[in-house]
Amino acid sequence: MLKDKNTLRREMRVRRDSAPDRAERDNRIFENFFSLPQLKEAKIFFVYHSFGSEADTRAIIARLLAEGKKVCLPRVEGRDMIFVPYEGQALEKGKFGIAEPRGEGTRLRPDAVVLPMLAWNGLYRLGYGGGYYDRFLAGTNALKIGIAYAFQRTDESFMEEFDIPADILVTDGEIYYNGNTEEV
Repeated sequence: MLKDKNTLRREMRVRRDSAPDRAERDNRIFENFFSLPQLKEAKIFFVYHSFGSEADTRAIIARLLAEGKKVCLPRVEGRDMIFVPYEGQALEKGKFGIAEPRGEGTRLRPDAVVLPMLAWNGLYRLGYGGGYYDRFLAGTNALKIGIAYAFQRTDESFMEEFDIPADILVTDGEIYYNGNTEEV
């Protein structure tokens, strides 16, 4: 019997919240992320700012900035998500308790978008249910990189016709490219 998305979301939050060694897993995700050859040419990154027990993006953001890359973080405005240039300025809690940047949204087009994943199946992501990333991704042809822990994988079929898959999925164990696995 297939689980509904909300049941799967609850189960994945519990799994993620109780996971041991998350700092070590985050380090492996960081190493795997920066091993991607596709990042060398990318200059503009739209990156989620992790919260709670999500795969941590703070070290990724810091390294991108140190390498001179342009980093933009999301902010929810109504039913849309906009991205705001980030240079280390203070963040404030937004609509869902997620740290968001102040300032004007950018018209820059990203070379790469880093996606949060509550669960994953293949290159498809299960998010929190607001559809913000799916609506945003429908308007961009940037490289889509999902980040998640390997244990967030599910065999449950949750995909819908409007879901947009990642191009690459980076976990603490493997990197997935268009359905192919590369163990790291």
